[in-house]
Amino acid sequence: MIGDKLTYHSNFKVISDEVITHLKDQFLNKKRICIAVGGESGSGKTSLAYALFLDIEKQLGIKGFTFHGDDYFHLPPKDNHNQRLTDIKNVGVDEVNLTQLDQHIRLFLNDEKRLKKPLVNYGENTINEEIIYPKDYDFCIVEGTYTMLLKEPSYKIFIENSYADTIENRIKRGRDILDDFSEQVLEIEHKIIKVHVTLADKTVKNII
Repeated sequence: MIGDKLTYHSNFKVISDEVITHLKDQFLNKKRICIAVGGESGSGKTSLAYALFLDIEKQLGIKGFTFHGDDYFHLPPKDNHNQRLTDIKNVGVDEVNLTQLDQHIRLFLNDEKRLKKPLVNYGENTINEEIIYPKDYDFCIVEGTYTMLLKEPSYKIFIENSYADTIENRIKRGRDILDDFSEQVLEIEHKIIKVHVTLADKTVKNII
């Protein structure tokens, strides 16, 4: 997603080290792995995924690619928000093309020669295309709100922080509209996502 600012947070390294230790043999045996990171808005999904990405590359000397769930929304960000304003019942899993995301991860893991994927430009409110070459990579990470529902990831990490825990982080990143309607949206998402903890291989909390 174009428009997201990524920062490495050293406090994530403990989690990265635990994940790397758990999956190290698979990495070293050249098994192609996809790690999913999921959780609520502002919980630190993108930051944790970025830390994992950098730490795995640095420690194991292999190359990775990150899939962002935001790229797989059916509508660009502002259009999606307007659709929610039209009917708040539009909020939920159906806003995201999880089938396509799962398919792209499967093609990636199967060494597809060339893969065309969506790429959201947040500032321009557009969904463009990006070409990647899976054979150039050894592993992938996928981060997003509903990634625990994906079938293809080998290992899933769920961040348990709720939207009530992450308001400071959401204010800091300055990407979200913070009003009563947005809080209603986050409450709906919270009710959907909180049960996803049972789908995770690892859970973390209070990481930001």
